[in-house]
Amino acid sequence: MTRRDSIVTRLALLLVSGMALAVVVASMPGCKPSSGPRAGDLAPDFVLPKLDGSVQKLSNYRGKPVLVNLWATWCPPCIAEMPLLDAIVRDYAPRGLVVLGVAGDDDASRVREFVAQKAPAFEVLLDPGGTVGTQYGITGYPETFLVDRDGKLTAKFIGPLPSDAGSLAPAVTQSIETALANAD
Repeated sequence: MTRRDSIVTRLALLLVSGMALAVVVASMPGCKPSSGPRAGDLAPDFVLPKLDGSVQKLSNYRGKPVLVNLWATWCPPCIAEMPLLDAIVRDYAPRGLVVLGVAGDDDASRVREFVAQKAPAFEVLLDPGGTVGTQYGITGYPETFLVDRDGKLTAKFIGPLPSDAGSLAPAVTQSIETALANAD
């Protein structure tokens, strides 16, 4: 076998190995674009600790629409959207919408310190390790899910909630209004 033939053989083996590796990686559960619930699916239930050490369960809110925002203290877009989430609480909580912030930080004391300083208007739950994010198939922080009164996912917003000059984008407002109308 000539040196050229040897190089071609090695390149062919590398190519085949690379293709096989790509197939294995693409078939891993976390790599599938269809992971996580879709609109109309029952939202995965979760039980998470609150900042005071008690626990909260998503299914405890059946009968009310719930906006679940997955965020982290180290995420600048998450921090930037907090005033918008507070406005959602101010405008829609009196009509029955529940807003839950699920902090994916591994350090609970950092979340407690952040909440003490910023005082968000919504309830914050701790999700060290990002279990809920994995259940919901998020691609990064922040992501927000709207769950109807029956526990079904009705909308998913990837990245910060769409807004225009500090006000919710019509698509978000419409999703919330629909969820509230269906809760009556």
